[in-house]
Amino acid sequence: MIVDSRQIIDALPIFTVSSAGEIDTVAALVLQAANQTVPFLARLLSDLGHTELRAIPAQEFASTPDAQAAAAALKILFDQYGSDKAQPHNYHHLYGAILSNPAAVANVLEVGLGTNNEDVVSNMGSAGRPGASLRAFRDFLPNARIFGADIDKRILFREERIETFFIDQTDLDTISALGKELQMEFDLIIDDGLHSPNANLATMIFGLPKLKRGGYLIVEDIHPAHLPVWQVVAASLPARFKPFLFVTNCAYVFAVKYLG
Repeated sequence: MIVDSRQIIDALPIFTVSSAGEIDTVAALVLQAANQTVPFLARLLSDLGHTELRAIPAQEFASTPDAQAAAAALKILFDQYGSDKAQPHNYHHLYGAILSNPAAVANVLEVGLGTNNEDVVSNMGSAGRPGASLRAFRDFLPNARIFGADIDKRILFREERIETFFIDQTDLDTISALGKELQMEFDLIIDDGLHSPNANLATMIFGLPKLKRGGYLIVEDIHPAHLPVWQVVAASLPARFKPFLFVTNCAYVFAVKYLG
């Protein structure tokens, strides 16, 4: 699809240049504004004294024997069910630390089930196994209810201690509807869905108010180009939330812990 300058300007009103000029030049400036605004905002916050979030290697987060044992057990389950959370990613270190007392965990939600329907953006390919990580968490957490949400209604399912729901991360009405369905507090909320900043922020709008004290919200698979967004988010959080940034084998991960 070929997009002309007028379509670019009309599609990005928040970045419109409020000045007269030749339409192609204005369109180029609109695209420049779209790419520069968040990085410049992150720089402004840094210059104003907000501490820049530094990336921690994921494996360093699992620093206790209990966390390391949990990470090893989760890796086996992720691999067994066909999840990519351990291979090629090494997210099992993060989840081992967060879930190091598995019997105490009550509720987990993951946005993004890993559809294998290739007509859906952010699919896992035809060999993908939808719900793989949900089943791994279910097996690892003996007392927890596991919830999932996805835009692809064809892969939603229900089985022992697992229930899944429809969500469109680009539509806040579906976020609100999910919130009405799930009124409990969560030990862990994971965003492994569309992997775009707006979709991630929608999950945070839903998820931060639903974390229990000591609970975590995790945003997986962050592209390096998106890091300025997370510097802004980290600087914007009130003191009752503690942000983390992790570097993993394939991507970055942003985490928030609710301190209460």
